[in-house]
Amino acid sequence: MENRLDIILFGATGFTGIHCIPYIVKHAKENGRNMSWGVAGRSQKKLKAALKEMGEKLEANFDEIPIIIADVNDYDSLVNMGKRTKLVINCCGPYRFYGDVVVKACIEAGAHHVDVSGEPEYMERVQVEQHDAALEKGVYAISACGLDSIPLDLGVVFLQENFEGTLNSVESYLKTWSESESSGPSVNYGTWESAVHSVANSSELRNIRKLYNEKFKRTPTYSPKLPKLIAPHQPKVGNGWALPFLGADRSVARRTQGFLYNNDNVRPVQVETYFVLPSILHVLGIMIFGLIFKLFTSFNYGRKLLLDYPEFFTAGFFSKQSPSEEKVQSTWFSIDFYGEGWKEKLTDKDDQYSKPVDRCIKAQVKGRNPGYGSTCLSLVLAGIVLLTETDKMANKGKGGIYPPGAAFAKTSLVKQLNENELTFKVLSQEDIKN
Repeated sequence: MENRLDIILFGATGFTGIHCIPYIVKHAKENGRNMSWGVAGRSQKKLKAALKEMGEKLEANFDEIPIIIADVNDYDSLVNMGKRTKLVINCCGPYRFYGDVVVKACIEAGAHHVDVSGEPEYMERVQVEQHDAALEKGVYAISACGLDSIPLDLGVVFLQENFEGTLNSVESYLKTWSESESSGPSVNYGTWESAVHSVANSSELRNIRKLYNEKFKRTPTYSPKLPKLIAPHQPKVGNGWALPFLGADRSVARRTQGFLYNNDNVRPVQVETYFVLPSILHVLGIMIFGLIFKLFTSFNYGRKLLLDYPEFFTAGFFSKQSPSEEKVQSTWFSIDFYGEGWKEKLTDKDDQYSKPVDRCIKAQVKGRNPGYGSTCLSLVLAGIVLLTETDKMANKGKGGIYPPGAAFAKTSLVKQLNENELTFKVLSQEDIKN
């Protein structure tokens, strides 16, 4: 890999891709690093325009940045892209349509791969079908390296490392808020598109998950079992009303816990994920939206309406129009964690406790601009850590396909995120009086 670029940003003209460029520029030259990078996509004209736009914004000259032409419909071009670099940062989604072939091409070319997919079907299918090939090549392919699901997945690992005893369960509470009163969309259309297709094809996920559980050993059931609360309820950390979070976080965290159980002799943590709304009226509104969304994703014309008119169905939260810089920069997110376990540590991962839990921990992950700031920061730093700390990655540098918590558990990724305003913090830890 001596003559390869360190990083190629694929899909650099998209909304997420173009917002990754400032983070690559900053972190490729940070802490003594001197990493080379380029951009890739279908249109040389659009790639040049993206570099010019970001160069003017950053007061930098990007005239010499390499441009590689690659198209998801041209496999040979993807392999050629992979041969030009050590790492592909893939921002070309929805990944259920375009992701598998990029991972395959990267593995064939011997290039590592990271992306921001929050699509369980894609992630688990790729791990089932391409993990062995990645191992053979010594290549890593890590998905969910954005808001889905580094804050949650590495947040649970962070709790495990900081809990004084044996952690049994974690409940997480996601909330977002904006300091801006401006109207307009908050999240890019691609996220909405992925959500529509994921719900519409949930039956495919069940089939893939069966194959996944056959290939990768399932974790056992432990007591006390953590219940999943379906009804609106008040969170154990913070205020408001909590509902089940239907994103990828829970499934990603469970895959990580399975890896830690099977490979590191770690007792797996039970995880349930929720999102928090400020009032019961918001809860009622989101429940009505959920029923409409579920109904419309169940038939072709309904899906077409959802995809054609996201502003109508989400009251402007999603739109085909890109969010404004003011809007995204004024948006924040936090995930509050509540964990329970025991003060004592058992010697074996399969040991069971016979007494009630007696210790709890509260923690928080917090960041600005979840869709494009924290997400792009996480994605870029994940790729850089993969390149610079390969020997500390899952499977000790020998490659494979993993969720981010498993992949980066022993690296400095959390430390570097903390140094860049995506903070992981323990709030309190205390005994439970039974």
